Amino acid sequence: MSDIPSYRPRCRNLSCKAMMVFGEAFESDPDYQSGQTEFWCTLTMTSQGPDDGEVAMDPCRDEQRGCYKDY
Repeated sequence: MSDIPSYRPRCRNLSCKAMMVFGEAFESDPDYQSGQTEFWCTLTMTSQGPDDGEVAMDPCRDEQRGCYKDY
């Protein structure tokens, strides 16, 4: 069995400070690990997407959202 975690796509418009600092290793940021990360949408620059939905890791993995763009 592989120790490599499976990749789950996310919207390319999802952003957070940890992504800016750590790049794709953002999940190793202590703030991310403790659940203190604040996400924003690069289209709206707020915590709400263009569809008025929540901006966070799980909601922004929903390919059914109208604003979703695969990363």
